Amino acid sequence: MEVIIRTAEEKDYVRLAEMKWQHCAEDDEDYGESNLKNADRHKFISEFTNFLKTNKDYEIWTAEADGTVVSAMFVYLVPKVPKPNGNSKYIAYLTNVFTVKEYRNKKIGTQLLNAVKKSLTEKKCELVFVFPSEKSVNWYVRNGFYRENEMFECDLNEE
Repeated sequence: MEVIIRTAEEKDYVRLAEMKWQHCAEDDEDYGESNLKNADRHKFISEFTNFLKTNKDYEIWTAEADGTVVSAMFVYLVPKVPKPNGNSKYIAYLTNVFTVKEYRNKKIGTQLLNAVKKSLTEKKCELVFVFPSEKSVNWYVRNGFYRENEMFECDLNEE
């Protein structure tokens, strides 16, 4: 199976919205969340695609197999205040990581992550951080991530 790694194009936005819906459905089932409670699929897909069209802050990476997008990763680059040595320009937030169920455990996500990490290295990104689900922790560890306790959080949404 040939896998094509590339950044997303506008033609992919509906597919990415459908994948996000599926991701939320799996989280509802696996973690008892309520992402889809009272949600309208058509309205969500419209909102999601409009978000992608108007918000260019994310780099969206995709893996395509069998002619369709089967895996995606969203990267948000946070510029760092310059330092005299100029060694690092960004930190990156990796989010919305998802591979369609039928394509999991085929190394597609790993190929995609490697391409993302290579691109970030070329941009002088210092580090990548992610908030993994319980099920994905081992995959991230196998791919070079580790738990770091320096991050503090301040939850601003009492939802």
